[in-house]
Amino acid sequence: MKVKEQTPKTTSKVNLAKGQLWQIGAEFIEILEVGKTLTHYKHFRDKKRVPISLGGIQVVQDYLRNNKAKLVRKTVQPKARS
Repeated sequence: MKVKEQTPKTTSKVNLAKGQLWQIGAEFIEILEVGKTLTHYKHFRDKKRVPISLGGIQVVQDYLRNNKAKLVRKTVQPKARS
């Protein structure tokens, strides 16, 4: 009898960076800060007084991957100095 070896599933790792905007259906997640283990983010539908949330980087990455989030904006564009 042959035993099948299980190969590890390759899942794309979601890299978080400051200023990213992710879309999940009609909702958005904006990454504000990324630290060593935690990330600050906003989870909203419209931009009216959205509270800042704090969560583990791995938790946010798993949430984005499991809900098939699409990256809308890579990073914040620096403001031009006048």
